[in-house]
Amino acid sequence: MIRAILIATLFLSGCNKLPDPKGPRICFSAYPMTFDPRLSADIASATVVGLLYEGLTRCLPDGSVEKGLAERIEVSEDLRIYTFHIRKAIWSDGSPIKASDFERSWKEQLDPASPCISRYLFYPILNAELASRGQKSLSEVGIRSLDNKRLEVTLEHPTPYFISLTAFPSFFPVKDGESIDVPEEKKIGNGPFRVAKIIAQSEIILEKNPYFWNRHKILSKELRIAIIPDENTALRLFERGELDWIGGVLSPLAQDAISELNRQQRLEHIPIAASSFCVFNANSQPFANLHMRRAFMLSIHRDDIAGKIVNAGQVGANECIPPALWGARERNLLPSFDPDQARAELQIALQELGIAMSDLPHIALQYRANHVERQIAEALRLQWLEILGIDVELIKYDSKRHRELLHKRNYQISLANWIAQYSDPINILERFNHKENPKNYPGWEDTHFTDLLNRAKREIDPNMRLDLLDQAEKMLCEQSLVAPLYHWTGPVLRSSRLHNVQTTPNGGVLFDRSFTEFNNSPSSSP
Repeated sequence: MIRAILIATLFLSGCNKLPDPKGPRICFSAYPMTFDPRLSADIASATVVGLLYEGLTRCLPDGSVEKGLAERIEVSEDLRIYTFHIRKAIWSDGSPIKASDFERSWKEQLDPASPCISRYLFYPILNAELASRGQKSLSEVGIRSLDNKRLEVTLEHPTPYFISLTAFPSFFPVKDGESIDVPEEKKIGNGPFRVAKIIAQSEIILEKNPYFWNRHKILSKELRIAIIPDENTALRLFERGELDWIGGVLSPLAQDAISELNRQQRLEHIPIAASSFCVFNANSQPFANLHMRRAFMLSIHRDDIAGKIVNAGQVGANECIPPALWGARERNLLPSFDPDQARAELQIALQELGIAMSDLPHIALQYRANHVERQIAEALRLQWLEILGIDVELIKYDSKRHRELLHKRNYQISLANWIAQYSDPINILERFNHKENPKNYPGWEDTHFTDLLNRAKREIDPNMRLDLLDQAEKMLCEQSLVAPLYHWTGPVLRSSRLHNVQTTPNGGVLFDRSFTEFNNSPSSSP
């Protein structure tokens, strides 16, 4: 069936040639949840924010960063004080960018009343965590604009990955006076593009920002982002020449098409530090019980799900943290599929809870409304029913509602995923440091785990630091709070007319420097 679609659409692409566009045409499977750097938490939002805004640094394909709005960076001898010298740059309305724009934007996110959910990224900064808890004033946080062009940041302790953090959207500046609820098309940015037009939930059209400080590096006059939830529709549009890029995290390819596309040797594979998993709510019964969590986890045949549903030949996860964040380290931290041990763990759980199987509360698994998650949810339900004798209800939600329920921990079991925001294992582990973190989906914390992370944050020796993080991951696996299913691969389709597309280790795609063969010279600038 898929092969027939591919052949038919290839024929159509030759018959319906479109006018040459002004730049790349890409697609997202879901509309970005926000265009505001302070609220960015999903990959679609982070991608758009990265096109509309620029931070002190910019992420590179190898996971390192280069200077962005920071023209020069000075670091004190004790590695705690960073002084960023802001280059001459302006907002998309023509007004100057100041060091105070960074100070204000960062501190806004640390305000205890702020709706921002990535504030924990700022915790390496002096008093940032205490201020976010209301235990220190924002004026005591180690973020200070010395003048219009110098931003001074004082850390709690040396933090090897701090510079990498400054390339993440939460660290981008927002113009003074711009509230979170400003409509997308009216936002004032400072990045390579600005919003030209938005067709609600359908298409986002960006145009080159004539005020961007590095505008000579931006070769396309325009970037069009179509919102296409259905994978097969996106594939048909690509084959007809109406899209230049599909796949990866932003618009996953139809699973049943990947084998044929692989056979034709048309796929490119980009690295993605991301995983899909089951998560158990540790704050509600029966999953507050460790043995109940283990029973459900041991009943999951991860290789079966990964190889039969996700991608032929793919294997299930053997650890919590995506291998891409660990370099060459090999780890096998998760127990194998074990039906007998799963049933034994269930009996221990029932004894500790003081109930019989007939008294077990109703259990539901929530998932997002897409084809792959529906198939995974159905497979899990069958495995749990066959091995444990527990019939789990499946509940489908749209992406926004699904995320809200996870953040509020209003669920029992949920399918979920995470994508690393920067290239370090601590990025995933630190979400479990405090139970009030909205991204700590199980709502779990442990003093020993927190101590391991705190020691890792202070450790200068890279090998000793990684050993501490390794211990923390082992502890997370032993608690069976999340049941990793598989780590992501990133098959994509790119048209031959699209050039210079760069990707990052966490699955991000850097479209700002890309261009098409019909538009490969800089546009005029004021």
